[in-house]
Amino acid sequence: MPRGPWQEEGDLLVVGASICGLAAAIMAADRGCRTIILERGRELGGGAASESEVLAAAGSRFQHDAGIADDPARLAEDMRAAAHHHLASEVATALAEQGAPLVAWLADRCGTRIELLATHVPAGHSVARLHLPGERGGATLLADLTRAVTRHSHVTVRTGTVDERLVRDDGAVRGVAVRAERRGAVQVLAGRVLLSCGGFAGNDALVSEHIPAVAELPYCGSGRATGDGLQLGREAGASVQRLGGCLVTPFLAMPGQLAVTAPLVEHGAILVDQTGQRFADETGESLALATTVRARPGHVAYLLFDERIAASARAADPFFARVVLPRTGRRGTTLEDIAKQFELDVNGLRLTIDTFNQGAAQNADAFRRGKVPGPLEPPFHAVRVTGARLRTLGGLAIDASARVVDAEGRSIPGLYAAGGAAVGLAGEVTGGVLPGTESLAALGLARLAALDVIAQSAPPAE
Repeated sequence: MPRGPWQEEGDLLVVGASICGLAAAIMAADRGCRTIILERGRELGGGAASESEVLAAAGSRFQHDAGIADDPARLAEDMRAAAHHHLASEVATALAEQGAPLVAWLADRCGTRIELLATHVPAGHSVARLHLPGERGGATLLADLTRAVTRHSHVTVRTGTVDERLVRDDGAVRGVAVRAERRGAVQVLAGRVLLSCGGFAGNDALVSEHIPAVAELPYCGSGRATGDGLQLGREAGASVQRLGGCLVTPFLAMPGQLAVTAPLVEHGAILVDQTGQRFADETGESLALATTVRARPGHVAYLLFDERIAASARAADPFFARVVLPRTGRRGTTLEDIAKQFELDVNGLRLTIDTFNQGAAQNADAFRRGKVPGPLEPPFHAVRVTGARLRTLGGLAIDASARVVDAEGRSIPGLYAAGGAAVGLAGEVTGGVLPGTESLAALGLARLAALDVIAQSAPPAE
């Protein structure tokens, strides 16, 4: 890095202490790169503690031990198919190749207990390849990465830091100008920059501009998600892709703001409102269903299921079993118990269950839902849910090394993006997101960026 009027210098400046930012910092620092993490908030990890952070990885040793044959090419093809081939092929291929090394690195370097969900093959995946990091998903992963970061002699963490602008020279990014959030004194730090801050799902103005279809839904995701990385990158000449993409859910558990991703509906759960009545096909498109849920009294609905469904969902999704259901679910031995706990109309609820069960016996449904797995029988469980936007899917355009590119497709020297700041592995609007590929994209881009910084920082061979 050329010398200049810098207050501080490093090999890598990580803007945003997200999970992927922490991972990139550790990887680079382990190879001797001095790394500085710049975080606007006071806590590390963004909202990772409330996420499962399940990671899609193909060809991992955990799959091998379970007798599951898989490879990155197969995963890349699954991702392209889910996104209707809107993905850049070289980026999809590069990220698919990161999965196996990532889960091995988490296990061996960070001490994370990796659990392969060997009996669960979610829609869009060819084989079981989802890996859960630790007993509590994102909370465990965050604890492991935070421990490694705070103990590392080559990593400096600066919280309460506002990133004013990227410092550029002759088309390259040379550093970042920052100030302490409360004191306001500007400092200029030198180094290659990784933008690993969130997307813009929490910025109502940007959402209304780029994704008006989801603007009426509230942002209830994790982290700030105000579009800081997008703004910094665009000011440096970065190109953007698929800003019209946003992940929404009709099943955000309230309270707790935990997205219910376990296959409850696939196994037969239904949605009812305060009157105890069903109002939609629970298997419908996510945006339409989320909007319908928000239109119910109190802007909420209730996912209702029985012990058979709960047991299946627990087996398929340990994060649901260990975190989501204990924090947000209620159990009742009878419908009256459930109705009382949520103040539902018990007569309406009883009629709904009787009608649903009669239809299930004939494989028929009043809302033309597909195959109904079976009747609902006591004991019952329920979770109060609402519709919400979770995270944006578009962002800064990147190449297969996580380098940010301009409108001509040329990489901007010294600038990388990962996590919510970068374009994700998804299709357009609200579709095309395969389970586990968001974490793969975030951590995979972090690894690719760290490897490129390591290569760029290495002294020339004599």
